[in-house]
Amino acid sequence: MSFELHYQPIFFLLGGRLLGYEALLRPSPLELLARARAAGAIPMWELRVLERAAEEVLRSCDALTFVNLTPEAFSSANFAVRARRLLEAKGIHPSRVAVEVSESSGFSPAEGRVLVEEWKALGFFVALDDFGAGRSNLDLVLGADFDFVKVDRVLVHGISRDRGKQRIVGVLVREFLASGSFPVLEGVEDPGDLAWLRETGWDVGVQGFALARPSSAPQALVERGRIK
Repeated sequence: MSFELHYQPIFFLLGGRLLGYEALLRPSPLELLARARAAGAIPMWELRVLERAAEEVLRSCDALTFVNLTPEAFSSANFAVRARRLLEAKGIHPSRVAVEVSESSGFSPAEGRVLVEEWKALGFFVALDDFGAGRSNLDLVLGADFDFVKVDRVLVHGISRDRGKQRIVGVLVREFLASGSFPVLEGVEDPGDLAWLRETGWDVGVQGFALARPSSAPQALVERGRIK
């Protein structure tokens, strides 16, 4: 299966420095996943994605790279070991990678805690993706010791005009930081939302079209290194 990776920068809201990149599949990841599952090739295919990211970004810059995993890959101890070996064979330490798993994957807090510990023991960072997109599970966040929690765009888009979202996201930011998980706000597409977020002084990451669009050539953005 042929695919491309595009990389969207993630920035620190305070100071605007580059936090890292999220590797995004092109074409649609849903279509690719369906084809990989039908062929029984999920683990091999996801290792190819990690290998591509290693070749295109990890060997050419120091930025952290976020890579999305299916529940099957994230819950496989064998896959985690193979992922570490793949990176080390290319001279890359696993701490350069944050593996992302969606909140909708359905792990219980106890399961999530064990899996996160296994990945972190191998040197990876771990991120919970899509928080707030469905039935949010604060017990999973607070109990599993994620390094990052990515707050879904459904809670972020339009935040400058929605006091309800402002209150909810404000509480989440405080709770996540207090628990040791660094929040990343996704879907920052409106310049007005970005301006409002900057006024909060929140210690968070931000990602979205108002900052930078995904690119197949992230090196040019690395040279800039920060948002204005």
